Order: sequence, then C-alpha cells, then structure tokens
Amino acid sequence: MIESSTNQNTLHNQDSNAITISDILRVLRKNWLLMLIIVAFIFTAGVIYTYGIVKPTYKATSTVSVEVPPSSEKVSVSEAGNSVTASLRYVQSIAEFVKSETIMKAVSEKPEYKEITTYSKLRSSTSVSYETTSIIISITVTDESRDNAKKLALGIAEELERYSTTSTDTDIKPFLCTIVVRDRALYSAYAAPNKQLYLIVSALGGLVLALVVVFIKEFASSKFQTPEEIRTLGYPILNTLVNDKSKDKQDAKSLMDPTIKNFEPYNRLISNIKFANVDNPYKVLMFTSTVMDELKTTVCSNFSLTLAHNEKKVVILDLDTRKPRIHKTFNVAKENGVVEYLAGSITKAELIKSTEYGVDIITVGKDVANPVTLLESKKLLDLINELKNDYDYVVIDTPPLTACNDAAIISKLADGVVYNVAINQGKKKEIKTAISQLGEANANIIGINITKANVRDRGGYYYYYQDKDDSTNNK
Repeated sequence: MIESSTNQNTLHNQDSNAITISDILRVLRKNWLLMLIIVAFIFTAGVIYTYGIVKPTYKATSTVSVEVPPSSEKVSVSEAGNSVTASLRYVQSIAEFVKSETIMKAVSEKPEYKEITTYSKLRSSTSVSYETTSIIISITVTDESRDNAKKLALGIAEELERYSTTSTDTDIKPFLCTIVVRDRALYSAYAAPNKQLYLIVSALGGLVLALVVVFIKEFASSKFQTPEEIRTLGYPILNTLVNDKSKDKQDAKSLMDPTIKNFEPYNRLISNIKFANVDNPYKVLMFTSTVMDELKTTVCSNFSLTLAHNEKKVVILDLDTRKPRIHKTFNVAKENGVVEYLAGSITKAELIKSTEYGVDIITVGKDVANPVTLLESKKLLDLINELKNDYDYVVIDTPPLTACNDAAIISKLADGVVYNVAINQGKKKEIKTAISQLGEANANIIGINITKANVRDRGGYYYYYQDKDDSTNNK
C-alpha cells in the first residue's frame, strides 16, 4: 500500500505545475470580489479622467478649390489640356504647402490670431487632406475652443488664397493656378476625447489588470491557498478544518468545547482514517506537519479527545522533544516522561498520566541532548508495542519536519501518518520536500488533514479554531 501511495504521489507531482481549466475556474470563483473591485476602480478612474481631467477639443474645416483658367498663358496646350486636369496636378503640392512655414507663420503672426495660437501650436493642430480625383483641399484645425477652431481654419484658407494671387516671393515658384475658398468654416464639431471608447478601454483594461493580478497572486504564490491545490500533493484529503479569526475568545486553549457540534469534524477524520484501511485498522497514529503554526498539536489533542468521547481507550505519546506542548494542553506535569522511562528512572505505571478528559498522556519529560538516540532506542519500540496492547489507539505528537528529522524517524514506529497542511502557511517547496523525507523513511502517509481553511472551502463538517498568539495552540 505504501508503494501504491508513493506511485500516486509521483504521478500527481508530475502534473502539479500544469494549469487546467478547472484551476482557472476555481481561481475566478475564489477571487471574483477582488476582480470586481479592481475593475470598478479602473473604470471609475477612467470616468474621472474622461469627464473631469481630459479637456474636450473641437475641430473646424475650411475647403479650397484649385482652378486653372482655361486661357492661362503660363501653361502650354500640351500640359494644360483642360482646367480640371491642370488643377489636379497642383493639388498635392498645394496641400503640402499649407503647413509650410510661409503659411503657418503668416497666420499665427496676424494680430487677430496672436492671442489664441502660436506657430508651433497651429502647425501641430492643423491637418490637410485631399483626394487625387478631386480639386478640393480640406484644411482642418483642432482647438479647445469652438470659435478659435473656426477662426484658424478660415484664416489658413484665406491666407492660402491670398498667397496664390498676390505673393511676390521669388524663392517660391508662384502657383500656376487660382485657389478659391469654398467652405468658410462656419461650424465646428466635437473632436475628442471619444468618451465611449475611453469608457470601453477603461472597463477592458480593468478586467485585464484584474486577471493579471489574480493569476499572479494564485499561480505565482509559494504557498497552498486552497484545498484543491493541496490535492496536487497526491494524497487523500482526510478532513478540512476551518479557522475562524472573527471569534473573540477569552482564552486560547487548544482543546475544543466538548459539544456534539465540535466533535463532528473529528468524527469525520476518525472515519476517514478507518476507511483508509478497513481490514487492518491503524492503532498507532502519528501527527506531523511541515512548519510551526499548522495546528498539529491542536488536531492531535482534539482527535484523541474525540476518540475518548467515543468510548475508545486512547493515550497520547508526546515525542516532540524540541518544543513539547501536550503537557500544557492537558495541564499535566512535564516531568516523569518518556525520557525518564527509557533511562530506567521511572516505571510504566509512573509514566502514564490520567486526565479529566478520559485521555491518558505520556509527556516528553526532561530535556534531552540527543533526541535521535532516544527515538531510535529499542526500548521505545517495545513501549509502543505494549501500549498497542493496552489501548485502542496510540496517538503520537511529533515536531514539524522542517525543524528536525525526528518525525521521519518516529514514522517507522507508527502504523500510519496524518499530515497536517495549513492553508497559506508552509511553502509548497518545503511541504513537498518534507513529504519526500517521509517517503524516504518508508512512512505510511494515510492522508492530509487541512487546517486554517476558509469557510467556503470547508466541505461538510468543520471546526472553528481560535487564532491567538499562544504558541501552545498554533503548533
């Protein structure tokens, strides 16, 4: 069964980096409120910019026509043909000449235009268009003022008309045609901004930004944020326990209140452990985790309390020699524990401590310099075998795997391992490394118990944890 579980984990790990459609849908469901806030913020900013910051501009257009008199002596018969054909030859050069320094400066320096424009501003705000099949040139000026746009468009057209007939500039070859103002820019139209386009871009930009933020947040995260992500580790999810940070409790005991409601999630955990191996039930169960604050000791204690409530004879063996907490949880003395027993200082009868909860406790005892020697002793294995005969369940609490290698050593003494993974706590890489550590020790990982889950991820019965600073509870 261990080999099968290991193979399953290998297959799952190979696909753990692949993003599926279900992953995308899960991310969208989970972060819909964040996305809505981002889209609303960007769209609101777009509305403010469109209607409150950017200044509207208006455009006015004057048109001129290019005409060559049929009797013009400056054009030979072979060149002119007819007046329309001759005029078309000049349309392009005249259109280019409109934005020349000659015309632009002449207009911008006139007294009536000096206060409303400059040469550079007029040149940048003027556009000229024409068609090769037409003798009409359109001169369009854009300005923040409707009236100024009309004045400038007409001023350019009139200056071009005047120049074509009166210029004596010898550096520029006089036009062999007549330029006549046709449309005198009597009207101006709204030019920019395109409010509808701005609002559409704001909405789409907000959506794109929301998607980028959400997917970076989810898929670039170094921690597991949902039970679905934890499933990629390849082990069954035995239970999901919810952490309710909103409840303001008077104390921070890790033992739950003895009510039916609080027992239900642990009954589910007990059942799932039983179903994992119906023919050969687990009697020695080890609880461990990757890092501190994954509620390992809390779950271990309440699991044992629930077993006792179900009239099972249970003993907790605290083998967390680094930072033991079971004695604080059940309010018993730390002394006269497993260290003293293995040293031959106390008897088995003195080792086991009874509690008011119906759960027997074996504490760590005094501090030990070399825990590995203690954990690998044959006398400890003999003790556990004796406890298996005396109790229905032997529950072992161990230190986190990133703290030391003790849990991997202890796993060889247990029938099965329950692995605690808290949402948004340990790093994915650390958790995978720790599980590989157990695999190398041939540990039988029954499944994963999820803690500190969001309420919406609970799936069935759940238990509300208190989230206080007391390290007794958060280990």
